[in-house]
Amino acid sequence: MNQGRYINYEDILNLTKQEKIYPAYLFYGNENYLKEDISKKLRNRLIDPAYRELNYKVFYGDKLSINEVINDLETLPMISKHKLLIIKEADKINKNDETKLINYFNRLSLKNNFSTLIIIYKEGRPNKGLITATKRVGVVVNFSITDKAKLDSWIKSKFRQSDKKITQEALFYLQSIVGSDLGHLFNEIEKIDIYTKDQKTIEKEDVITMIGGSEAVNIFKVLDSIGDKDIKNAIDGLVKLNQGDLHHLAIFAMIYRQIKLILQTKLLLSNKVNIKEVEKKLRLPYFIVQKIIKQSEKYTFKEICKSYELLNMADLEFKESQKEPKIILEELVMNIINQR
Repeated sequence: MNQGRYINYEDILNLTKQEKIYPAYLFYGNENYLKEDISKKLRNRLIDPAYRELNYKVFYGDKLSINEVINDLETLPMISKHKLLIIKEADKINKNDETKLINYFNRLSLKNNFSTLIIIYKEGRPNKGLITATKRVGVVVNFSITDKAKLDSWIKSKFRQSDKKITQEALFYLQSIVGSDLGHLFNEIEKIDIYTKDQKTIEKEDVITMIGGSEAVNIFKVLDSIGDKDIKNAIDGLVKLNQGDLHHLAIFAMIYRQIKLILQTKLLLSNKVNIKEVEKKLRLPYFIVQKIIKQSEKYTFKEICKSYELLNMADLEFKESQKEPKIILEELVMNIINQR
């Protein structure tokens, strides 16, 4: 792996374990957690904690003097083989200082390997001149995870550190509730790890209970019960939801989505589309699709059309009726399930 090219998170993670250290690293991309993680790994590898105050310094883009940074880079470390400087929020560096930094990299001798500079962009992308100059002496890293498989792998690796594994269903709900921000995911994974104690397998219920709280448990219970035509559990879950803080329109939107998924699934299956293609069309994992397929078998097309009518009527009632929203929701769910 040589300088003069872009690398990704997996590459830089491997690079931190190798002996070679570059004079410059330029980090950008939307995963700020990963940038901090790699910066700490490099710091821990290069700088003895006993001499950290002497050989480690952090600057911020809107407050730095690039002349001071360059002077520090050219000054020998004290009681150590190496020194490390970090510029955070480099997207705020003024144009004049950015030009000085580019010029420094362009004249930097690769033989000077006692100093390392990490430049971290919190937002945006570095300009072409800085990227080219950094690549001359170091590496440029794009910290963005857009590949779902890589995100899944990262989450699983975090649980493996505690000798645990997470089921695919639990993984789906974790990402559905939390999203893809790694910093947020890392915090929630730690909570789940503590909550499950010595438990070796993380299940869907663990994720929903720990992260989503009672409201998340109840909304999924309501949706599954509507799909299964289970009136008792649907109303029980809805009553509990109505006692919480979740807005009635959010609940309504989730019910609307559930009916839409059932209709889409039923239409696809009636056109002899295989299950793999259904997964692709709905953009949902197989275990969710299998559940919706079973639910679609409990509703006729006539009942689904009627359900859309009931949803539209409820929507009007929210806007025009004097009824309490919770009453409108309860009547909506009962009418969808109890169609004759």
